[in-house]
Parts: sequence; C-alpha cells; structure tokens
Amino acid sequence: MARFSIALAALVGGVAAQNASPCDALKAAGLGDRLISPNDTGYSVEVDSWWAKNGRQRADCFVLPRTSNEVAAALTALINADSSAGNSSIAVRSGGHSSTGSSSTTHGVTIDLSHLNSTSYNAETNVASIGPGGRWQYVYADLVKYGVTTAGGRDGDVGVGGFLLGGGNSYYSGRVGFGCDSVVNFEVVLANGTILNANQTANADLWQALKGGSNNFGIVTRFDMQAIPAPDVFSDTRFLSFDYVDAMVDAVVRFADSDESIVDDAFFMFVSHETTFSPDIFTAGVHVNTQGITNSSTPFDGVKVLPTLTNITTVENIAEAAFASQVQSGTWNYGLTLTFNNDPRIAHLCVELHTELVESLKTLMAPEDFFTQMFLQPLPSYRWPLGKEHGGNVLGLDNLTNNALLFTAGVGIFTDDAPADAAHAQLKAMAAKVVDFAKSVQGDMDFIYLNYADSDQSPLSTYGAGNIKLMKDVAAKYDPTGVFQTLIPGGYKISRVE
Repeated sequence: MARFSIALAALVGGVAAQNASPCDALKAAGLGDRLISPNDTGYSVEVDSWWAKNGRQRADCFVLPRTSNEVAAALTALINADSSAGNSSIAVRSGGHSSTGSSSTTHGVTIDLSHLNSTSYNAETNVASIGPGGRWQYVYADLVKYGVTTAGGRDGDVGVGGFLLGGGNSYYSGRVGFGCDSVVNFEVVLANGTILNANQTANADLWQALKGGSNNFGIVTRFDMQAIPAPDVFSDTRFLSFDYVDAMVDAVVRFADSDESIVDDAFFMFVSHETTFSPDIFTAGVHVNTQGITNSSTPFDGVKVLPTLTNITTVENIAEAAFASQVQSGTWNYGLTLTFNNDPRIAHLCVELHTELVESLKTLMAPEDFFTQMFLQPLPSYRWPLGKEHGGNVLGLDNLTNNALLFTAGVGIFTDDAPADAAHAQLKAMAAKVVDFAKSVQGDMDFIYLNYADSDQSPLSTYGAGNIKLMKDVAAKYDPTGVFQTLIPGGYKISRVE
C-alpha cells in the first residue's frame, strides 16, 4: 500500500508540481523523507561520497529512493516540475566513481541510487539479482556465501550500475565476456514512470541496447546476472623498478596474443609516478587466476624471475580481493582511454610518453602534488565472440579478429590550487600522440571503452553503424520525449552521435 501511495502521489501531484521547484516537487510526490538539502547536516557528506573531487557537485537537492517505485515517482515528479526558471537538470548516480561529472549536477537534482544496493541469489535459476547502487566488494561478499560470484568490477568501490551499463571489464571476462554480457534481465524505469523488464524474450531490443549503451534509455533498478562458481582467486602483484619495464610490456603483449588455454588468467600492467611509493617512476603487473591456481604457466613467468620492489601474493575470495583493489579517492582525477592493435611498438611508445608526461607535469606542480597511472590491458581475440554468444551487446566488437590492447592513462591531483586544466590538457596531448603513432603503423582501432573515457571522448560513436542505429531506435521507442537526452544530460548521449 505504501508503494502505491507514493506512486499515486507522484501522479496526482504532477499538476501542482508543474509550478514548484524540482525539490518541492519531490516533497509533493511523497518523497520528502528521501531528500537531502543544502541545509541538512548530511549534505556535505553526500557531496563528498563521490570518488573524484571533480565529480562532487552540489545539487539543489539529492533524492535517495529505496525502491523501483520510488525511483519512478522521483523521475516523473522531476519531469513534471517546471524547470524553466533555473535550467534544472537531473543526474543519476549508482556508485559515483566517474570523474567526468556524468553522475552529478550543480543545477538540479541528483537521483542517488545508493540505497538500491541489495544482492540476492536464486539457486534454482543460478541468477544473482543486484541493485544498481551496490558496490562490488559488498555484492561479492553477499554472493560468496552461496559459493558463487558474477562478472563484476575489480575495484571493490566501483558501483554496479555504471560498470554494467558501460560494458564492464572483469577478471572473469576471458571466460564470460564483459560484465554486461552476463545480464539476463534488466528491471528498468522509463521516463513515463513505467517499470518493465528487458531480457531475451521481453523488450529484447532494450536488453541489447543497455549492454554498453549507458544511461540513454531509462534508469535500471535491478540487474539479474548469470552466476558462476566462486573458488578463491590467486593474485600476484609485483612492483618493479622502471629498469624492467620492457619485460612487463612483453608480458602484456604475450597475454594479448594468448589463446583460451589461459582463459582463467587475467593480467594488466601499469607504469606510475607516485612519490609516496617511490621517488622514481615504477612499473607493476597484476596476475589473477580466477580458479585459485597458484602455479599456472603464463606470460607473466618472465617477470617473476626479476627482483621486485614489492610483491603481494594472495589466495582469497573475490570479495576480499576487490576490497584490496580500491583506487584512491578524494583527488582531482582525469583519465582517458584508447584501444589499438597488439603491437609492441605502440605499447613501448605509451611507456615513453608516460615518462614525458610526468616530466611535463613537474613543470606545473611539485612531484608530490600529483600521481599518474598508465595501464595496458590485454584483449585477446577469443573474447570478441562472447558478446554475441550471450545474446548480443552494442559494443561493436563481435566481428573483430585482431588481438588488442586497452590503454588507459590518468592523472590524480592532491592539491586544490594546482593547475588541473593544464594537467588535463597535457594528458590529452599524450593520448593524441599515441593515436597518431598507432595510425602511422596501421595499429589504430575505433573502439573507445566507455567506462574509462574522458568527457570529450565519444565512445558510443565507435560502436559501429548498426549498433548506433539500434541505440537511436531504442531511445526513440522507450523514451519518445527524449528525457534521457535532454533533462538527464550527463554521460554519453546517443542523440549527439551522427
């Protein structure tokens, strides 16, 4: 009855709310006790709960619904409210781990889904039902009690919603594809307040579009995911002197050239400037075997014989591993991504350009005022068909045949008065040099991984003509008034893709 009353209040309050502020409209819809306003004691805590400082925007108010019906009530109340006076907008947040500002707003209301964070498991169907506001470390902790897990995030603090709607690169991706490929059903709130399910037999076009299509169609309030067994995982993290970076590059290149014989072995490498760890740039590699095998033979073996600065080796459940893998929060953070052929010449250039970036940043600020990270992750070609095998996604990778590397570079700034815009510009200049070189050796690829993309990159435009048409058609069908293109402007919008 309470759920009905809230929905009814939103409906009958629509006329009155048309002349109210968006925050007042939410009160009229019966959601007053779900609001956090600027004068409330918890307001600053709410703002600071975003991972990066550049995502911590001060909304007119935050609404934290606890059910899908409350999400529908909040969304319809905000749409019905007269927002013309203040150019009000709506933002939707699950984990708030983006640094692009896509999940927050300064002129309107942020719908914070963090209370939709429950996780349950149905042993008969082998399906895990997960709320969008869950954090992966807690999702895993709930699932490992049943001996299962799912293809979720590696960083335990990352939210469920954004990770899955952007694709989701996982330790388990070599076996089951991107995280979105394991979603068998989405519960979705549409702009008109309708709550529906999207799966292979009902609203199948929406089901496919949501697998990589981000926040263009509705608000997902539950992800039903195929579960997989959860033995403890083996993790071997090695930090090495930069003198050994060539061996690390060789490892990632050989991982990208690997076949399914090491499908349960995940790997990535990075180089970093971080003075709290070392005064010099260093390199590191992370090898994870998802079956807990401690002695599997992989391309990382060549690194294991080298001296380390630090070596952390564990066998633990995936919840513990995710908890231990969180990236530092509370900095001004800027990042971007590219994908290119698995060409060692490009990989080595990325390492060289990272060194140049660090030296350039030192002309802007003290070495201890910032840190950098440049990641290379292998994308072997046996992964490309996995999306189609799970019913299809919109990432546009199904027909590729080449092995590839996923490049990510980022800068984190500790001080509030540092020239962040100039640092961001230098990061983008570095990426432009990578693109130019990759093109010069016929190694460039279109694909931009949405979850790592910068605010001015256009990942949806790299998904291919057929998938772009599908996303545009789905947006027009399920959101005919374009609410998710205009009133909810954050993120990457399909309407902006030609």
